[in-house]
Amino acid sequence: MVTKTTTTAQKSVSSTVSDHMKIVAIGDVHGCVKQLVDIIERPEITGDELILLGDLFDRSPFFNGDSLTLALVRLMQEKPQEFGFNTVTVLRGNHEDAIIRSIEQGPESSIYDLWQYNGGDAEFYETIRDSKPTLEWLKSLPLYVIRGDYMFVHGGVRPDVPLEEQTEQDLLWIREEFHDAEDHGLPYTVVHGHTPVPEIDVAHKRINLDTGSFFSGNLSFMEFEYVESMGSEAGKIRQADDRDCECAHAV
Repeated sequence: MVTKTTTTAQKSVSSTVSDHMKIVAIGDVHGCVKQLVDIIERPEITGDELILLGDLFDRSPFFNGDSLTLALVRLMQEKPQEFGFNTVTVLRGNHEDAIIRSIEQGPESSIYDLWQYNGGDAEFYETIRDSKPTLEWLKSLPLYVIRGDYMFVHGGVRPDVPLEEQTEQDLLWIREEFHDAEDHGLPYTVVHGHTPVPEIDVAHKRINLDTGSFFSGNLSFMEFEYVESMGSEAGKIRQADDRDCECAHAV
């Protein structure tokens, strides 16, 4: 059961000046519920929007950590102002994608084997499979959101491909092709996770917030500001041509 502490419940939403909006983005949680609580209980962690970059679960170092993390995040999304935000946005990561597809295709499928290989737990699988509201919520998670000059996405983008032509597989699973590109070609700074790094990696037009929470103990976050008048959008689900990803050793 997830409960809110008095400190968290008393947090107030920070107000921004003019049309400047404040975002707090958090990297891959992977069931590190203690670290997530440590972040959101900080009195200065408030803003207009909290964005979680996906991979909420799998490989949790805590007993029942995956389920506790999921329950806490859903509570935050339902009652964001109690946690100091106007809204909480959760993106789909490759681990959310893998469990959805595992449930759709069944435990005899190759994607189920891939998901288990990458830290999937059989009891957690059954919990999600048997909870239609939770499964539908996972399916509803956007692939990306754009806030002003920033694009928030789990994996990254394929360089030199227009946004409307990016596939689900690339947005969730891409690694080297994105990281090694001198310029990905989109007019945004891409804020992503998916590939663990020792510390937050600020590169040209991209920022990696995945610091390997489940093995390092470090769950990272960063604050951003954007001008609301520049607009925002959320990415709808796009199906990749090949649903069985080649990322057999993906984290």
